[in-house]
Amino acid sequence: MADSVPESSLLGRQDLHVHTTMSDGYVPLEELVSIAAERGVQIGVADHISRRNLKRFVSDEARVRRYLDAVEAQDVFVSGEFCWCDNYYRELPDEVMARFDYLVGSNHGFELPGGGMGSPWWEQLPPEWKERPRELMDVMVDELCRMVRTMPIQIAAHSTLTPPALFDLEGDVDAWWTAEREDRYVEALAESGVALEISNRYRLPHDRLLGKALQAGVRFSLGSDGHGRDQVARLEWAADTARRVGVTDADLFVPERRRR
Repeated sequence: MADSVPESSLLGRQDLHVHTTMSDGYVPLEELVSIAAERGVQIGVADHISRRNLKRFVSDEARVRRYLDAVEAQDVFVSGEFCWCDNYYRELPDEVMARFDYLVGSNHGFELPGGGMGSPWWEQLPPEWKERPRELMDVMVDELCRMVRTMPIQIAAHSTLTPPALFDLEGDVDAWWTAEREDRYVEALAESGVALEISNRYRLPHDRLLGKALQAGVRFSLGSDGHGRDQVARLEWAADTARRVGVTDADLFVPERRRR
């Protein structure tokens, strides 16, 4: 894959969203680094840092510090994927947060009016939302806008992931990501300065939204969201999509290393 793009281009050569066995990935850190080197891709390790899964995620301060020590010892960018539905990023000490080169934010769940949490992975709508699917979509987009405006993140990962239950009702992405909803989210991204991830794993966002984001001056990142050996440092779809809509290296978010 690395041989398919010019040596001077970052498109397809920088994967800023990969996971290891320190959270829910299946590849140990050292092996992941070797795989990325073989594929000619620079990586940013962004394991889940959250209390949503105490066993599988990096879920307490001691584990966060051990995680940072391990990742800092490798020739990679140091990151973490924080959940919008978990305020843990607000509770870690400033000196711990300062060790990350950049932060990834993800909508793994969002608050619903009247209580409860919505999920972008819902395969069935709860009874109280079955007659209000478009209202649910508006809530999700509103929460995405709040996420990028509130969290101290540089990248919004797989952010247009839409509940499969909605696509069961209407399979056209434009039915849910209407022009008005796209405009609201693009405006939030542009105002916040948060980069929009083009996700190789989930094959999103769709072209129309990407084109609007490009025109609005939003920056982009490419991420495999790789958990397994066949996923990490694989960006074929993401890179092809970026080129198709006109994204160049000048439009990419490129992190800087904070450690010396």
